[in-house]
Amino acid sequence: MISVAIIGGVMMLLAFLYCVILLAALTGLSIPVGKTSRSGKPDPFVSVIVPARNEETRIMQCLNSLLLQDYHPEKFEVLISDDFSDDRTLEVIGNFVQSHGQLSCIVIKGDEGRSQDVGKKNALKRAIDKASGTIILTTDADTLHDPGWISSMVHYYCKTGAKMILGPVMFSEEKSLFQKMQTLEFLGIMGITAGFANIGYPVMCNGANLFYEKEVFQEVGGFEGNEQFPSGDDQFLLWKIRQKYGGHSIRFLDDRRAIVTTMAEKNPGLFFQQRLRWISKSRGYRDVTVLFTGAVSYLFPAMIFACFFLGFISPLYLYLAVSFMCFKILVDLPLLFSMARFFGKQQLWVWYIPAQIFQVMYVTVSGPLAFLIPVKWKGRKV
Repeated sequence: MISVAIIGGVMMLLAFLYCVILLAALTGLSIPVGKTSRSGKPDPFVSVIVPARNEETRIMQCLNSLLLQDYHPEKFEVLISDDFSDDRTLEVIGNFVQSHGQLSCIVIKGDEGRSQDVGKKNALKRAIDKASGTIILTTDADTLHDPGWISSMVHYYCKTGAKMILGPVMFSEEKSLFQKMQTLEFLGIMGITAGFANIGYPVMCNGANLFYEKEVFQEVGGFEGNEQFPSGDDQFLLWKIRQKYGGHSIRFLDDRRAIVTTMAEKNPGLFFQQRLRWISKSRGYRDVTVLFTGAVSYLFPAMIFACFFLGFISPLYLYLAVSFMCFKILVDLPLLFSMARFFGKQQLWVWYIPAQIFQVMYVTVSGPLAFLIPVKWKGRKV
């Protein structure tokens, strides 16, 4: 009984801290940040950077969506930085460039003999070094963009003067229940991203939709200092900019034209590899706000999951698990509802409870596994 009381007390504390995090995010989402509009500043030249590795089946759609941008064609370029693809990615890109000369598109390759050229960070760095724009706008090779993507980001930059702008990212064309649950879970991630950025404490971002000044990238030292982590190019850069310029220099753009979409993973194996890769970079986390948010967001569902198994010892543990699971389902609802409305994903609410159960299970399992097993990404052990 004493152990049940202690665990119950710990879970109540975690539940309270979890509520604080969600309330902070909701507060940020309620702050009016204004819509984009043209200012008196001249529109800057933008370098859109697309790191690519083994994307022969998706990169054509990405390039077509960039071709349809309504931003001045003479005011932006596309730099595709190949990360040593071993499929037909370069051939597909070459065919596109030959057929669409109206789009300024440059292909950048690394030196296979140089180990320091391998990886996404190095692919990005090669492109940034060659970029002609004063603005860097990064995305992924498997994404799609609204025609107003670049212009909405630029207009918001001209209006706010932000050093970095976090753009919205979401999954699309969910066909299976597994993909729908991923989308619902990702709505929460985007809610934390947007809400904390709006209150001046940005804790995460997504390189699939990230806007910053090239000069700022150089001033903070780019990706230097975290080369040992295969992922986190976006995350570590955000913290460097926040440290130098302050949290309010980083803004989230809540404009539907700025949404970048990609496909959710098709099966659990690919999903877990993706999430393990994301979690593995946490070894380099030093930011107190991020560590606090990450710890609470992991420990609360992990305790719920553990209590379900302890229910075989005593039904009191099962009572705790069910009670706090219901509590989590309720307190997550406002944040996810707000983001579902923004992204137009209200039709997925029927799968909300299964998605919550799935989240508790995968978060608990993937946390320790990210530090115990090697992670693979597109045929490369990272």
